[in-house]
Amino acid sequence: MELRELLRLLWRRRKLMSWVFAVIFCGLALLTVLTETQYVSSAKVYLYHSSTKASLLSRISLDSAMTGSASLTDTERSTYEDLAATVPVLRPVIRELHLTRKRKSLQVLEFIPFVRLLLDHFVPDLGRRPMTYEELTNKSLVHLLFPRPYIKAAMMEDSDILEFSSSADSLELSIALANATARSFVARETAMRQDECRLLAEAVDKELPRARAAFNQALDEQRDLRRREKIVDLSTAGEQLVTRYYTLTSDRDANRLSLIKARGMLANVKAQLAKRPEFRKTSQSLQRSGLIDSVKLTLRDLYMDLASARTRMTAEHPAVKEIESKIAEAKRIIKDEAQKVFGSETVSTDPTYSYLSERGAEYTSQVAGYESQDEAYATLLAALEKEAEAHPAKLAADALVAVKVDARQTFVNSLNQLASMAAAGEGLDLSLAHMVEPATIPGKINDYMRPKLSLMLAVGALLGGFLAVVAALVAAYADETVSGPAGALAAGAMPLGFVPRRDRAARAQALRRLREALYPAGADDGGPRLVVVAAADGTVAPAEAYGLTLDLGRTVARSGRTTLVVDADLRQSGLYAVAGLPAGPGLAEALAGETPLASVLVPGDEPSLWILPAAAVPVDGDTADRLMDGPALRRVLAELADRFDRVLVCAAPCSRSGDALALSRLTGAVALVAGLYRTPGPVLAQAASEVLAATGRTPFCLLDGAPADDLTPREQWRVIRRRLRRAKAAPAV
Repeated sequence: MELRELLRLLWRRRKLMSWVFAVIFCGLALLTVLTETQYVSSAKVYLYHSSTKASLLSRISLDSAMTGSASLTDTERSTYEDLAATVPVLRPVIRELHLTRKRKSLQVLEFIPFVRLLLDHFVPDLGRRPMTYEELTNKSLVHLLFPRPYIKAAMMEDSDILEFSSSADSLELSIALANATARSFVARETAMRQDECRLLAEAVDKELPRARAAFNQALDEQRDLRRREKIVDLSTAGEQLVTRYYTLTSDRDANRLSLIKARGMLANVKAQLAKRPEFRKTSQSLQRSGLIDSVKLTLRDLYMDLASARTRMTAEHPAVKEIESKIAEAKRIIKDEAQKVFGSETVSTDPTYSYLSERGAEYTSQVAGYESQDEAYATLLAALEKEAEAHPAKLAADALVAVKVDARQTFVNSLNQLASMAAAGEGLDLSLAHMVEPATIPGKINDYMRPKLSLMLAVGALLGGFLAVVAALVAAYADETVSGPAGALAAGAMPLGFVPRRDRAARAQALRRLREALYPAGADDGGPRLVVVAAADGTVAPAEAYGLTLDLGRTVARSGRTTLVVDADLRQSGLYAVAGLPAGPGLAEALAGETPLASVLVPGDEPSLWILPAAAVPVDGDTADRLMDGPALRRVLAELADRFDRVLVCAAPCSRSGDALALSRLTGAVALVAGLYRTPGPVLAQAASEVLAATGRTPFCLLDGAPADDLTPREQWRVIRRRLRRAKAAPAV
């Protein structure tokens, strides 16, 4: 039942729905036709971890994550998507292709047919300006109306392929834009890898002069010692001392190499972080943490204790494990503090920034550990040197100097090897990105054109239908018109029922029921002999009110009672036209005393029906008010009530005149006519309240129209078919 009511509601508002659907559907179709066509292309870049490159990078401690699986991690996938939409990638594309865009004022003019064709042919550069990075990557609803070149990069689902999708006003430009962006991305990713190698090479170059100077100094010391002293065999204690010194020197040099690599990676991460807006917004980004400095001093002492403990205990000894756990805790504190320094003071949801910040904090903790170990090694080696110098007969002096020479030579060789690998990495293509599918001319160009007319028509049909239904429901929700007896009752009037307009048989039966409700059996003496019938407002046409009153009069007259229908609308008389009578004097002339009342009564088309027109010609407003408010009205109505069994007085609408209220004080009942689905409920309520205040009686309500008056879809289709047949059969003029 609810679905049937919903369908009836939608059918009742079919005109509104048709207009909404037509506007949306035709608007999208017209917009599709007028909008400049855009062509879509895509280029694909494959990102993978090469085992050969991973081996080279791991040798120089760059991007240790590459030593794992060949697939990208989720963080790397998100990082590469962000990298593809950055200024360093897109700015070269804008310069290479000389990308421009039309001004919106010019694009508005191009909606005029043939204007775009003329402008592109004769003045193609008119109204164009260079594109910006934001315009190339941002897309909104305005982009549909005012198209411009556009590029988007996104990782394909369940694969390590980065797809660059572009759109432009020509297929050639679209293909060039996708391919140029993919090439620029590959070049930028390669440059980033080479920058890492370059920074590492710079760090090694800074350390090499000091290492070579230390090596030359050790050689000079060895030569001087051998000239002064005679070399003798070492004792067992001296051998142990030299062995320990050699071991510590080797560990120190290995630690220094790790320190140089970590410093290089930290410098690279800092350089990338400095370009991020989140880093520039962080108030702590350039401040030095005092906590890190204090923890580094503790680390140095812990490493000295660890070195001392390892000379006396095994690696699995609880004391050694305790010192190592303290070192790990100190590094964790440094990492957490470094992460604050590098940006956690500003909350960021950017995965690239979070990844760089995490790497920066990790490298900071590594550098702090290596620096602390280096200081610890320096202290231990200095102590061993003093112990060697104090050895009896300086038996270990020559061996100690020789160990220094070997260790520093090994360190210089390691630095040279690291520098050569960094230089090689700087010149090699270490990129993870490789273009595997450049954009090309497709086999079916129509599938790559936007907007597509068929798609937009389908969208227009769906969207138009949806909005049409929504408009009908909103109109029904906001509709305050009287929709049935319940609405009339809520307005303060006593509903008497529907009076159909289309079905004559149903109208006749409704008038009979209305007659019995208005004049119940056994109420001849006390029933309302005089009844005022007036429309609540102008939504009920005067002809409809006259016709309803006249039909009711005919029905009452058929019951054997003498009935008079009076036209009391002196300003706009029309009852005589509805009844098919010639114009002549009526109520106005009788009230003015110009014509006897009996002479203006006209017999109707029923034996017991009589009609009293309003006036020969419409009366002006002031004259009508004087006649309706004068004492003659009471006398005339009393005379009519004595002469006829039932008198129906048709007055002007309540919203236009106060005649109905003036007549209601002299009659037995008032019937307000409300148009079904036409008269607003508040208007009917106001008219009912005015009648109640004037007479102290609740007025009746006649609902002009019935739900069945509306054509069914089948009947509507029959009407359309009849119209089409008549139009086809009409002779050509």
